[in-house]
Amino acid sequence: MEGNFIVFNDEAAAITGYTIEEAMEMNFISIVHDDYVEETIKHFKRVTRGERESFETAILRKGTGERVNLMITAVPIKVGEEILGVVGCAQDITEKKELEALVRGQNRILKMMAKGAGFQEVLDEIVYFIEAFTDGAHCSILIADQEGMKLHHGSSPHLPPVYNAAVDGMPIGPTAGSCGTAAFFGKSVVVTDIENDPLWEHYRELALPYDLKACWSSPVFDDDQRVIGTFGMYYCSTRSPREKDRKIIEKATDLTSLVIQHYRAKEKIDFMAYHDALTGLANRRRFDERVQKAIAKTNLAQEEKVSLMFLDLDRFKYVNDSLGHSIGDRLLVHVSDKLKDCLGDGDLFSRQGGDEFTILLEHTTKEKAEAVARKILKALEEPFVIDGTDIFISTSIGMSFYPDDGEEVDMLLSKADVAMYQAKKQGRNNYQMYDVLLDRKAFERLQIENELRKALERNEFALHYQPIVNLCKNEIKGAEALIRWQNERVGHVSPDQFIPIAEETGLIIPIGEWVLKTALQQLKDWHSNGMDRLTVSVNLSIRQFYQPDLIPMIKETLELAGVEPRFLTIEITESMTMDVEKASVILHELKELGVNISIDDFGTGYSSLSYLKRFPIDHLKIDRCFVKDIADNKSDENIATTIILMAHNLGLSVIAEGVETVDQLGVLKQHHCNEAQGYHFSKPVPGEEFSKIRVPS
Repeated sequence: MEGNFIVFNDEAAAITGYTIEEAMEMNFISIVHDDYVEETIKHFKRVTRGERESFETAILRKGTGERVNLMITAVPIKVGEEILGVVGCAQDITEKKELEALVRGQNRILKMMAKGAGFQEVLDEIVYFIEAFTDGAHCSILIADQEGMKLHHGSSPHLPPVYNAAVDGMPIGPTAGSCGTAAFFGKSVVVTDIENDPLWEHYRELALPYDLKACWSSPVFDDDQRVIGTFGMYYCSTRSPREKDRKIIEKATDLTSLVIQHYRAKEKIDFMAYHDALTGLANRRRFDERVQKAIAKTNLAQEEKVSLMFLDLDRFKYVNDSLGHSIGDRLLVHVSDKLKDCLGDGDLFSRQGGDEFTILLEHTTKEKAEAVARKILKALEEPFVIDGTDIFISTSIGMSFYPDDGEEVDMLLSKADVAMYQAKKQGRNNYQMYDVLLDRKAFERLQIENELRKALERNEFALHYQPIVNLCKNEIKGAEALIRWQNERVGHVSPDQFIPIAEETGLIIPIGEWVLKTALQQLKDWHSNGMDRLTVSVNLSIRQFYQPDLIPMIKETLELAGVEPRFLTIEITESMTMDVEKASVILHELKELGVNISIDDFGTGYSSLSYLKRFPIDHLKIDRCFVKDIADNKSDENIATTIILMAHNLGLSVIAEGVETVDQLGVLKQHHCNEAQGYHFSKPVPGEEFSKIRVPS
């Protein structure tokens, strides 16, 4: 039995493209796709031995060369014990196989994003993925700039590098080839013959030497229907798209849109974590990190110094009050731009907030620092012109130096701050170096430290609890424990004031143990009074997190309180995970203990989603700065949505902080945020008042 066709019906002819007459002269193996010949012959031989077989194979359709996937059911033709032939029934499963492959490819790309793959890597994967569904197309992704004026190279691994370089930065316009024109009009452009199409008049000499004969391009839109890129298909022969091609391009543009928007939102999150939103300058977090590095590499043997300058604009409040905050913000941007020109390439200019700025000078001397200060004062002598109004502004500058004035960032900044206030007292528009005689703030800090040392034994601390609400069930799921301090001599002291001092002095260790013990005792009391599913969240500072006996201490405190570990959530901040390896060990030990782990203030610190997958995290808390304008600002909504989507892809639940309005809550629910906390539900309250809280319906 050789496998020649003896019966070939009309349906088989439609699937294969061969006429019945042609098929009668052929062996069935001759039309099987090369990749499937060996396996198909094995199945055929089994049928000739009397077995029934169902298997998948593929052929190339005559005329079009299209690959057709088939499900074959083959049974032997028997007369008595003799097998005379084989009857085969073929079902075209091409569409089903392509759909399965599309879903697999899309899921693969989403997983790459969730695992923190780079933008370029994901774009390349889209191109490879889509090219697999075409007949020899060379695919291209171009990215539109923020102004919507030009297209820049995104990915086209199979186009010549010289061609890619030539079209990188091509203008968007009505006759700008296929891609630039598609972006300009916001609709698909099909050029079947590059050599003769007027749209390619200015670009065909770039394409034809590389045998590029046809190009179809579709615009890529974001959620607001703005063009953010194009997806193009190049062919080495003149041709028009089939319906199948149009569907593939539609899938490609949808996927490309998702990827571009995701990475732009991620880029914004990363930028916001280290930069001031108004001026684009480095923020306090970035400044602190750079100062720490500068201190570490300063060569004291060569009498090098690190200088920190603290700048405060003089009478800036008057500008805000008289001209409005909009003018005030524009003035801050103009001041930032002008003062950047006063600094060297290695110097760092940072905005601390409001009208306060800091400058880091590395490898410097006091004389060089003074020269920079004078240059800054001189630069501000000329007025700024905003909306036709001359605005005169000056600044007071305080300076501190490492190692003379301290070895820690906070100490150096504090002393530069003290010197800046002295400059204010001296009449403004001048600079002062730190001097110990100026240290009024140091005395106040020392006073807080002294009182802090006695606060525990005096029982001056209290815990307040803010509810964490399950948004699906609209019920309180847990509580975050927040410390409060009321002192007889200095009055109410905010955590922002005393926690850094406690951290620096080591007092945070006993205070942290007291917080954990008190919170668990309160939780036990709640459980005993019917709230037996409630959890409690306790924040750890960086010093607590890295204390050697952290795990035994938590375990012992849980046992003494009689609370199961699953009801305790430990909250840490992103910056505490900078030492990824060490943090990972501690977090895995905590997880083995059975407690839950939450990353607090996500999006404002060091870590990224690529690091989170290495940590046994349960919850991720979106910082309040991303929640504040979520109902009114599409960009903030996109950022929050990205965080929620990526966290869910990593198997994490998401808690939104700082929820204050119904509109904010509505957006978070719409995007499937798991839990939330904030003044919309309740301010932090003493433990005995917690049971009275009612979640708004």
